[in-house]
Amino acid sequence: MSPARADRVKPRVLVCSPIPVVRIGSAWHTLDLWARDINAQADIADITLRCAVVVTTSDALAPLAPGIAVVTDDDRLADVISQTDFIQIPGNAGWLTSKPYLPILRWAKRFDKPVFLGISSNRARTYTMNATGKSLSARSKALLQFVDIRVTQLLLASRCAGVFVVGEGLRKLVWPVARDVHVGVASWVDADDIAPPRPDHDRPLRVCMAGRLEPMKGFHLGIEAFSRAGPDRFAALTLIGRGAAQDALQEQAERAGLPNFTIRPPVGYPAPFFRFLDEQDVVLMTNLNDEQPRLIFDAISRGCIPLCPDTPPYRALGLDPRILYEQGSAASLAERLCSLADPALRLPLGRAIAAQATTYTVHTMHRDRLNWMTDVVARR
Repeated sequence: MSPARADRVKPRVLVCSPIPVVRIGSAWHTLDLWARDINAQADIADITLRCAVVVTTSDALAPLAPGIAVVTDDDRLADVISQTDFIQIPGNAGWLTSKPYLPILRWAKRFDKPVFLGISSNRARTYTMNATGKSLSARSKALLQFVDIRVTQLLLASRCAGVFVVGEGLRKLVWPVARDVHVGVASWVDADDIAPPRPDHDRPLRVCMAGRLEPMKGFHLGIEAFSRAGPDRFAALTLIGRGAAQDALQEQAERAGLPNFTIRPPVGYPAPFFRFLDEQDVVLMTNLNDEQPRLIFDAISRGCIPLCPDTPPYRALGLDPRILYEQGSAASLAERLCSLADPALRLPLGRAIAAQATTYTVHTMHRDRLNWMTDVVARR
């Protein structure tokens, strides 16, 4: 019998993850961002998590929901898989990281259980983009990583019942190999996190960016755009993140003469990060890849105005064209940023964007995916 739809019966889902868990007291803990995701999924499905267990970790941790079962022993896989309705495996890495999922595919085939591959980023392209301008050795290594990931993704996609990707820009990674593709989002915003509409103001705007400090993120474009827009029009540009590009970004801001530029270390998620966003007005989305970062939904939910590349992942969200700019162009981004200094434009634009916040929540994301998986199985 096919699993019932997500809104009728809680299906049983085996989620395989490379992110480990650690036992603290009587509860399992994991990376705070991942805990938020998997706990939300546990609200609509009975979750069994297949992952490694570590003794300690330096990551910011959060507890898993009590109902989530953790399986670390491959000897139990047959029993778990035989009783599950859906299986999810990750598809962002290369062969060595993905190899442990092959036994799961074999057991799933034996018990006629559907396996779904999840791809949340174009990590293969990220490696090559971050290696641009580096040594021949670094570029060669990045190219090998690119090939490794892409071949692995295509192989896994061909053996799965379907593939779910984050953002329209990633569909091409598995087309036409995948049997079925679901284009979703990566939102960790709960309905309770959505802030009420902000009152408008006529003061210098506070602008921010956030993410790993690496070339692919395009933060250098944000700094250039802020400089072009005229920093005297804005209160500050703040960048939250950590990474290899930090010194280069700081030096770029100093050369541009931006005294109101600050790089801050990452903060916890969700409450500390949301408090930071509550102090900002504009979020610059400067990603040079074809991904759809979760930051777009964080920004919208807290009343910030995001400025986004005019690319498929963002256009597919139905965003107002006035917040879209030419990807990779600091001049285009600066033009959009300057336009927001006008309260007559900013007020209606902010209200229109805020109205979209309830459309993209973590629970909506998981319900849509669960219903898609159910439909795929029903069509088999």
